[in-house]
Amino acid sequence: MHSRGTGSWGSKATVGWLLAAAALALSACHPTAPHRAVGAPPAVLPTGSVPEPTLLPGGEPPTGSLITHGPRDRPRIALTFDADMTRAVYAALRTGRARTSYDPSIVDELRATHTPATIFLTGLWTQSYPDVVRSMAADPLFEIANHSVDHAAWKPPCFRLTPVASTAAKRAEVRDAAAEIQSVSGISPRYFRFPGGCAGPNDVKLVASEGEQPVGWDATSGDAFQSDPRAVVANVLRQTQPGSIIVMHLMGPPNAPATSRALVQILPGLRQRGFQFVTLSALLDPSPGGPPSSTGVSSEAP
Repeated sequence: MHSRGTGSWGSKATVGWLLAAAALALSACHPTAPHRAVGAPPAVLPTGSVPEPTLLPGGEPPTGSLITHGPRDRPRIALTFDADMTRAVYAALRTGRARTSYDPSIVDELRATHTPATIFLTGLWTQSYPDVVRSMAADPLFEIANHSVDHAAWKPPCFRLTPVASTAAKRAEVRDAAAEIQSVSGISPRYFRFPGGCAGPNDVKLVASEGEQPVGWDATSGDAFQSDPRAVVANVLRQTQPGSIIVMHLMGPPNAPATSRALVQILPGLRQRGFQFVTLSALLDPSPGGPPSSTGVSSEAP
């Protein structure tokens, strides 16, 4: 399951909302991070405006296939974090029912250990945490990528996420999130990850036609709603191999309550096995060794 996982809430009524949010794979609160106000909806590109395709590390445009791993002939791996936010969580942040949907200790640990990572941002998360996004975008350790506007499902059923209504709405999920990320960070995202990893071949091609490369993973941490960090550590250490793309989550409790505690064991554990952490772009760059064809691609989402 690729979904998200206790914090301070104001009333018993809100507890009911929390349970519903968990069922929808939503993100909620971490007691140490500050509450931030949120503003207007994400920007919308003019009708008919198609963004210029962003070139991949080897100079090629995005492909109509889903990348799930990098070259297997070198010990590089990419650690990736999804920053999910649905419209329900966005509303809860605005009304004060949730304090935050961000665990800063994850980014602190990455910086303390000089560990590169690629962060897949939803548009609503970007809008809710502009200072965090700008800080990460300015840090050479981090690469910023696109995770849709509001974490809706492209191919339902998908962990009870609200479905995207139409093909036009899917294009808007890519464009509007990219516009919000670019507006806040100054960066046009190169990569796109489907919410929940749920997508079909036509969805993969649609994203590529919007100028972004669809990316999945081959090593799942299982940190969604997992309270035991040992389970998360075991998942990552067992699945990671040369070229792996590892997926974790940035929100913290209740949707990813063990991520930060697991991370402090995962990083040294993988380094002891000889793996080198790099950003997604560095992982997929064909120049250090191996042609682009050595990159794992699939026409289906994981």
